[in-house]
Amino acid sequence: MSKKKKMIFLLFFCWLLWISTYWGIDIHMNGNQTIRLKLGETYEELGATASFFGKNLTITTKNNIQNDQVGFYKVEYKSRNFLGIARTKTRTVEVYDASKPLIRLKGNIIEVVPLDSKYVEPGYTAEDDVDGNLTSKVQVESNVDSTKEGMYEVIYRVKDSSGNETIVKRVIQVRGKIIRYQDKYDKTDNTKNGWWTDNKFDQVRPKGGADINRLKEYSAYFLGPDDKTIYLTFDEGGNDTYLDEIADLLTKNNVNATFFLCGHFMEDHKEEVKKWVQNGHSIGNHTFHHRDTVSYANEDGFEEFQKEITDVEDLYQEITGKPMDRLYRSPRGEWSYRELQMVQDMGYRSYFWSADYRDFDQTYSKEYSLDQLMKRYHNGAIYMLHPKQKGTYEALEDFIKEMRKLGYQFGLVKDISF
Repeated sequence: MSKKKKMIFLLFFCWLLWISTYWGIDIHMNGNQTIRLKLGETYEELGATASFFGKNLTITTKNNIQNDQVGFYKVEYKSRNFLGIARTKTRTVEVYDASKPLIRLKGNIIEVVPLDSKYVEPGYTAEDDVDGNLTSKVQVESNVDSTKEGMYEVIYRVKDSSGNETIVKRVIQVRGKIIRYQDKYDKTDNTKNGWWTDNKFDQVRPKGGADINRLKEYSAYFLGPDDKTIYLTFDEGGNDTYLDEIADLLTKNNVNATFFLCGHFMEDHKEEVKKWVQNGHSIGNHTFHHRDTVSYANEDGFEEFQKEITDVEDLYQEITGKPMDRLYRSPRGEWSYRELQMVQDMGYRSYFWSADYRDFDQTYSKEYSLDQLMKRYHNGAIYMLHPKQKGTYEALEDFIKEMRKLGYQFGLVKDISF
């Protein structure tokens, strides 16, 4: 046999030996070869075993998994036989985004558009835990015909990069100025209730004076979402108040709040109301005369009931040149489900509160007021305050600064969305 042939034979033999010893290494992965892992979920190693012609071998494992980032990752299992020949098997781990984007609607979930007027979109935002701001990706579909009375929908859709889709709807009610008394009102409970909150100074979100889910059926709220946002609201409480000073203080500290005002107050403070709206504050309807609206929530009193609300709308339009935000708070905190139903049918959302103290007592000091405000905070808290009390006014700036140190921001109740 020639030298050349011997060399070829030797190489072929070595190749056969390597192949047989390589394939003789058997690596068995426990579980599936491909695993899907939700973003943020902890990867639990399933393990693997290795042998060489029935003899157990040691095995090393390494991976590059980052469970906080979407992507495809590898888990590598490697083992060597007694000749030093190594074999590797790989498991694929997909970290995927399972959560949908969040769409927050500005304005009201139910918007009222006067007959024959133009519907103006109140706006929206969209956020995703992976993709960030998706507002520009939102698709909006609308069938609103403001020339015909009726209920319409505006549909908002957005998808994240993983294909998760969120759909949110806003109801648009096109109606004339006056609504009719309906038979369903007589079937709705008109028992007068007083609002209360069981805030226990422990930062736990309170239950409030009624079932939160039942209230939502009437577009009524006393809490915002469970995040670090505080909603400041003020019930005007008569002409002798610190409301203008409070509004200026809030503007100075880049905080917007909601002022629930009566018509008689707005008549006497037209320039202030205009300024507050220009500075980004929101005005809510507290009826014209601050009467017991529950006693008017019947067929005989229905015309007066509506007038208490629509007269405030007309006055607001006259002062600002804009339609009023459809935000309502019952006078004196006295309410019934029938009242909430009527107000809802007029296109309003009702707002109670989850944090308050007896700040109508004008003897309270700044120190006492600040202590009371700080005791009552919790996620999504809606504060109900009276601008007539000097202690509340004096404590407000310190309260804002302390809450921001705790990581809280401030919002408007009209932007609350669930």
